[in-house]
Amino acid sequence: MSEHPSEKPTEPIYQETKPLPPRPPQPPKAARETRAMQTPKSAPANYQQQYDYDRPTPPTEHVPGRKSRITAGLLGILLGVVGAHRFYLGYKGLGWVMLLITAVSLGQAWFVPAIWGAIEGVLYLVMRKGYWSVDSKHRPLQW
Repeated sequence: MSEHPSEKPTEPIYQETKPLPPRPPQPPKAARETRAMQTPKSAPANYQQQYDYDRPTPPTEHVPGRKSRITAGLLGILLGVVGAHRFYLGYKGLGWVMLLITAVSLGQAWFVPAIWGAIEGVLYLVMRKGYWSVDSKHRPLQW
């Protein structure tokens, strides 16, 4: 009579290996760079990261054509019901969504895009880094 495969003694799946070598000492926390601040080792000397959302947007002088943070915030607070701040910053898709919510509901659901726009307006006014500090072309907003 043959034995069932599950009744046979099994060999260990893992064989013993040498212990891992000790880890090299870590630099102090102040000397460490965040992942977004590090450049690839194979990058050329003039390499610059295209998007750097981890750092605050540096203050810049007035540049024609750049969008204003104050204008975007006020449009969001006052005219967020029609998505005016989204159109102003170049996010036309979300602007149309906000406008269509108001239009399709015949004004009955006006409070949804109004609250949405007011929250975004405040975020454009107070946030200094990340999504709320750039326009649709990833250019920093100016004061």
